[in-house]
Amino acid sequence: MKRILLISNYFTPCTLTPSQRITFWAKNLHQLGYFPIVITREWNSETRSHQVTKLPLGKHVRHEVFETHEVYYLPFRPGMLDKAYLAFGESALRPLFYLVKLLDVFLVRFTLKLTSFSNFLPFIKAYLSDKKIHKIVISGEPFYLFKIGYYLKKELDSNWIADYRDDWTTNELQNEKSGGPIRKWIARVEAIYEKKWVGTAESIISVSSVYTGRISKFLDKKGYTIENGFEEELFELKKEELYPIFTLTFSGVLYPSQDLSLIFKALQLAILDEKPFQLIFLGSGFDVKQIKRIEEGIPREIQPYVKITDRLPRSSALVELQKSHAFLSMAYGNLKGIPSSKLYEYMALGKPILICPSDSDVMEQMVAESGLGFIANSAESCYGQILRIVDLYSNGEIEELRKNSQSKISRYSRFNQLLQLKEVLGD
Repeated sequence: MKRILLISNYFTPCTLTPSQRITFWAKNLHQLGYFPIVITREWNSETRSHQVTKLPLGKHVRHEVFETHEVYYLPFRPGMLDKAYLAFGESALRPLFYLVKLLDVFLVRFTLKLTSFSNFLPFIKAYLSDKKIHKIVISGEPFYLFKIGYYLKKELDSNWIADYRDDWTTNELQNEKSGGPIRKWIARVEAIYEKKWVGTAESIISVSSVYTGRISKFLDKKGYTIENGFEEELFELKKEELYPIFTLTFSGVLYPSQDLSLIFKALQLAILDEKPFQLIFLGSGFDVKQIKRIEEGIPREIQPYVKITDRLPRSSALVELQKSHAFLSMAYGNLKGIPSSKLYEYMALGKPILICPSDSDVMEQMVAESGLGFIANSAESCYGQILRIVDLYSNGEIEELRKNSQSKISRYSRFNQLLQLKEVLGD
């Protein structure tokens, strides 16, 4: 088997969504003739908040070997920026965090020694000194990991591939989210880094054709699209008893550009019609800013019907999704070409997916192809679509909807997406 090196900040037992992509690759690339060696940071399964991800963890390198792959977990010590986040990030002293961020952006030009992954490069160079590797894949973010690829190419002439789970300085969603003169200055500096560092990569991978095209054009690099997809095991999950009240669940990260007002107004209409439903924001308690935004936008009369949960272990989150009647997704404002990673999971679970408001683009297209999509762009049409879904349950048509969707979404399975990696690796 050809040995390939996968370098990623996120990997199991981390329960955050970014860990799922590289974890699946590591466990399944042997089916394509590769033996992956993963280099990551130390993790445990208790990842309930952003703060937890910044805390020191591990004292020694932990090495695990499996028949399909092996993993080196490096001790985690927060760097300058993560220490500043722990001290100031969610307090009234947050401006001090931004000052440290500016300093961090300046210093990373010269060294990675002040970052939270300062131990990655020395370990990797030592590993490569007596090991033969076919290819190296580095997954971002954090995108500063790409500087490791830059060093490896310059110092060891090692070929590497940049895997973007999102785009970096070309990311419209992040630019809209952050804004302001400081963010614009940081973006300009990081764009210089991106061109210089990733300019040494053999090629790039991203998760959607829009992202891939945008990054490839920016860097003048060959690009490949490997979508996040879903695990086929989700088809076989044990059924759970549904909530006694009709429940609509939004799972994952909520961005400022996503409009909550329509679903809140739809719930108001349902209450007036004496047909209320439960609205769950699953895992939004992970981010205090998300909680604040949701709570500030909730009209008083619908508060008893809105639930915000802490981040749950994935097994528990899947149980919650199974207990829900339908899933909620929302467009990212006017931005196009952004595939929500949770959308793949929604489709695999085979329940109705309400997009309100719709992006009129890739998300709407995906759910339309699956046969699971219900599209709304006003509070009235949103409530109307919810009533349509309620009728599907009342008429016993949900199981047929689920079965019909499975063959239509098979191309989105993680394994079918993984098959494309052979071309990326040059085989």
